[in-house]
Amino acid sequence: MKRLLLTSLAVALAAGNAFAQNGNPCPGDKEYQFNIIATKDKIPPMTGNNGHRIFVPLTPKTTKIYMTGDTDTLNGTTNGVLNCGNKFDVLDANGTDGTAILLVPCDALTADNLNPSVCFDVYATPLGTPGPAPNITVHCEFDSTCVGCNLDAGDCATGTIITDLVGHNGKPKTTDISKYFRASGCLDLDANGCDAGDINFNNEWIFNIPALESYYWDYDANGNRITQIRFCDVEGVAGSNCGPNTIVL
Repeated sequence: MKRLLLTSLAVALAAGNAFAQNGNPCPGDKEYQFNIIATKDKIPPMTGNNGHRIFVPLTPKTTKIYMTGDTDTLNGTTNGVLNCGNKFDVLDANGTDGTAILLVPCDALTADNLNPSVCFDVYATPLGTPGPAPNITVHCEFDSTCVGCNLDAGDCATGTIITDLVGHNGKPKTTDISKYFRASGCLDLDANGCDAGDINFNNEWIFNIPALESYYWDYDANGNRITQIRFCDVEGVAGSNCGPNTIVL
């Protein structure tokens, strides 16, 4: 048990030191940051660090990291309406059993709310010793009211978008992965296809879209010890590609 605790503590300390060296790539304020920590321990200690880390296996094994703003869905009592989260929080840190959960904030896009205030740019940085980078496969699924709903980097109907985070050689390399948290399409409010009164949206924070049914990563550490994920508040930041949204006339 002592060896288990020391191993996980050493990895957590390394994450903190690497963050201090890596700085902050956010163009605006850093809203939230957490580390995905790969460990050889089957069940690392889950206490401490205030919900800012998720543990995954270091050896070849994929963890599903679910991201959601709908806490009702997590306990099986969903009422079919997106219930947006009001903060970031790790709800399940133990990804060594195959799944982990990150709560994210959102602001539901509706006919009365055409410009939700919630949107973030997202950055990923593999840390630790130079070597292989983690592999991430992004999955999302919308219900049938979302017409033509795409992620910027590909069609969500395919179910996956694959990105290999670039490993570093002496210095951490940060990758902007914001495009994997945006969607474009139309919300069909009258079940007649996209016509007058329906909502077109472009580059929207994906969790703002009430038709979103699931969003998760298949995360393979690929031998990389730590990946740092930062969410940056882009409200009022010049150059942000969030929105805007319009009603179809």
